[in-house]
Amino acid sequence: MIRKYTVYLFVMLVICGCSEQNSQAKLVFEPSYNGQAIACNNTINHQNNEWSVNQLQFFISQIQLQNKQGTWQYMSLAKTAKQTEKIALIGSTCQKTEFEQWQLIFNDVFDITDFQALRFSLGVPFEQNHVNPLEQPSPLNDSAMFWVWQTGHKFLRLELSSGADNWLFHLGSTGCRSQSVMRAPREACLYPNFFQFELPLDDSNTIGFELSKLIDGLELTMETSCQSEHDNLACQTLFSRLNESGEQAVFRVPVND
Repeated sequence: MIRKYTVYLFVMLVICGCSEQNSQAKLVFEPSYNGQAIACNNTINHQNNEWSVNQLQFFISQIQLQNKQGTWQYMSLAKTAKQTEKIALIGSTCQKTEFEQWQLIFNDVFDITDFQALRFSLGVPFEQNHVNPLEQPSPLNDSAMFWVWQTGHKFLRLELSSGADNWLFHLGSTGCRSQSVMRAPREACLYPNFFQFELPLDDSNTIGFELSKLIDGLELTMETSCQSEHDNLACQTLFSRLNESGEQAVFRVPVND
């Protein structure tokens, strides 16, 4: 009896060990402000005012990894409530914390440390952006991340509040032409507002989202909020911040102090 139990225990340990080794590859996104983690139960101090981050969610697509030999390849994602094969909704809304997702889960089993760099786009590609959300799989059917058929999805939704004011940044395509707001355009929008990023990977398998690099120097009020209007000065500043690279980049490899 003891021998049978020992064999059974050994087999279970082997199975568990194989399961851990063969789990799907993942990358973790970590939001922060001046290097401090952002969470629903804390605040950030911006220009001597305390702000709560009520919602921070964004779509990423066109995901590629570069191997150590310098070759890029598109990666397929695991199908979940927050991912299709090609598009993921990262982030959380503090009113619905059960829908939080900060992990990017790949479909295949591989060692992420075999790759040295990541490419992705912030946004939903034109071909999927203007499709009726009721006909799309989750998370592209999330009404909170969709404007109307003409403009499509909100690529990024950031909403902050303080005791005296609110501020928001909704990133998406504008200048889209169709017969009505309830019709999808046939051609790309005049201002796609679709941003690409490329950054190195390290052993942490973590990608940082540094909020301070996005809103540094901005006075946050409802008047300086941005819904991707091309002639909005606050929007122009935010767009330029998303184009920054290096130490000023919003998306980055986190620095360990």
